[in-house]
Amino acid sequence: MIDFGLLFAAFAAISWGTFFVPVRKVGIKNISQLQGATSIGVLLFSIPVGYFWGFEIQLSGLVSGVIWTVANLLALFSVKLIGLAKTSPLLAGAGIISSFVWGTVFFNETFDSLILAITAIGLLLIGLQLVVNGEKGLIQKRGYFVAIAAGLIGGTYIIPMQVTQTLQSGFFSSSLSVFVIGISLFLFARRFIKKETIAGIISGSLFNLGNLAVLISVGLIGITIAFPISQTATLFAVSWGMVYFKEVIHKRGIMRVSLGALVILCGAALLAIA
Repeated sequence: MIDFGLLFAAFAAISWGTFFVPVRKVGIKNISQLQGATSIGVLLFSIPVGYFWGFEIQLSGLVSGVIWTVANLLALFSVKLIGLAKTSPLLAGAGIISSFVWGTVFFNETFDSLILAITAIGLLLIGLQLVVNGEKGLIQKRGYFVAIAAGLIGGTYIIPMQVTQTLQSGFFSSSLSVFVIGISLFLFARRFIKKETIAGIISGSLFNLGNLAVLISVGLIGITIAFPISQTATLFAVSWGMVYFKEVIHKRGIMRVSLGALVILCGAALLAIA
């Protein structure tokens, strides 16, 4: 069961590390429109899953959807300000701290070796710091602050469903909540550009694919291990930012980001065996 839990967490990392790419590609001009289009993709993906997990309306799921929507709006704003390569590590680092604290303090999740687990978290955070400092220059501090806030909030979005043990039955409710808020923003934006709408729908589908995987993983191995491993999504997001979008162009920056990525992988591997 643990092997499957780790596998699903890794799959979530790949999906989450890619889900910002479509909206980054078209450019983040109107956050409300992109969030609205993303919510359409989230709901569309949840419908076939609902045939297996049910279409129940769970309060916990609705609350989780609200939390995620707030976090994603902040994340989109951060990507607009400082780019994907710099936003993603901060999202992951703050998310790891948030989920680790909730898992150990509130849910009393334990490790075979607490020292090993703490060391793993330390490595993850060091790696994330290396990544975020991969390129020096004029950086908008507001973007960093917003990214950290998004990560701290996003790291808690699973909590309502985990507390009420509705990780599966609450999946559709969380997607519905995201959709209701998102479609309201979409209509309010009064901006219906086809390519941006399609990009948002693809992003929403990718997010919910990762969401599905991480919920399964949390059910198998707990949030303390599953969520930090899923946050290695930053490796994929940073790679997209550096290689495809050319957000880090200097040799020193590329080396620093690459070193940070390696440290992140070591931390994730250590946490998996802790």
